[in-house]
Amino acid sequence: MKIGFISTVHGHPWPGSEYLWAATANELLAKGHRVYAQCSVDFKNSPQLKKLIYSGLNYEPIKPINSRFERIRQKILDPYQKLKNWKPDLVVVSAGSAFDVSYIPKLSNYLLAENIPYILFCQFNAEGFWIDEGNRKTMQKIYNKSRFSGFVSTDNHRITERQLAQKINNSIVIRPPFPLQLEEPLPWPIVKNDEWHFACVARLESRWKGQDVLFEVLAQPQWKKRGWRLNLYGEGAERDYLEKLALHYGIADRVFFVGFVTDRAEIWRNNHIQVFPTRGEGGPMVLTEGMMAGRSVVISDCGNASFYVNDGVDGFLVEFPTVQCFSKTLEKAWEARNQWQEMGLFAHRKLKALEHTAPEKELMDFILSVPFR
Repeated sequence: MKIGFISTVHGHPWPGSEYLWAATANELLAKGHRVYAQCSVDFKNSPQLKKLIYSGLNYEPIKPINSRFERIRQKILDPYQKLKNWKPDLVVVSAGSAFDVSYIPKLSNYLLAENIPYILFCQFNAEGFWIDEGNRKTMQKIYNKSRFSGFVSTDNHRITERQLAQKINNSIVIRPPFPLQLEEPLPWPIVKNDEWHFACVARLESRWKGQDVLFEVLAQPQWKKRGWRLNLYGEGAERDYLEKLALHYGIADRVFFVGFVTDRAEIWRNNHIQVFPTRGEGGPMVLTEGMMAGRSVVISDCGNASFYVNDGVDGFLVEFPTVQCFSKTLEKAWEARNQWQEMGLFAHRKLKALEHTAPEKELMDFILSVPFR
């Protein structure tokens, strides 16, 4: 079969949203199917994409519209002409959010106008995410025409149905692949000078990742008396804002901007727990990374968090990413800090038990079950 993939995500070298379609494409290539992928030029140097191209992937880069020339070019040209000429039997759209397609008019027109079966796979949604009525109507048509609609969590599926005010038929939920796989949990870091290390692994975009909430919580009087260090892993447009916010709250001497780390295991060799007041998630994949490494977590109950975390056993779930809620749960976690190592062992075992279900093979089976034409 000829399977085409379209990713709507850009602006990052290789974000978590790309793991599932890429792993599925790899499975399809290994089975002898032909695969085409139209995705961001930002991914061109990623090892994952290079491996796929080496295996036979037909890759078409999408360039960002950041110049007047490119805007004019995009208006004139059909960005999906090469894909049309390739004549796919099925198209899989890996959408960065539940409504990404409505923000790309030429993509929504392509899906609705062409007589090509497609699957729409949503990588993210959140309680605070909203769209206007025009986009809602477009997405209702997109979801109605889709042969299958996929989600990485039941939470994302539930919220999307409410936002659309309709049931999404033929829907499937498939968890993302585990980006970090270990046979054993990583060694427990020694607690030096009674200083516990917190890791927040997320792009520096507090609108969704909630670092601003975390800063305000850690600025409370009781936390200034305790031994802790916050390590922020990731890059993003809000670094300057967050640096100023740490100064504003008087915690800049204990907040460290580490940046992007290639060796993901290295993060967990140096930290005792993950703290993540996220406002919206799909997977989230950083949660599974930490759990696989044998680290407990304090995380907002969104996306697939409650699927992985058994509150009080292998982590701590926050009802909602507000200062009040996160503060209450972080206090609970701090009181149990001498149990974090044991809780991390439970987390690792849970992730290992889930490894036998390969999400990329599950998605491949759904793709190949779709009646072509």
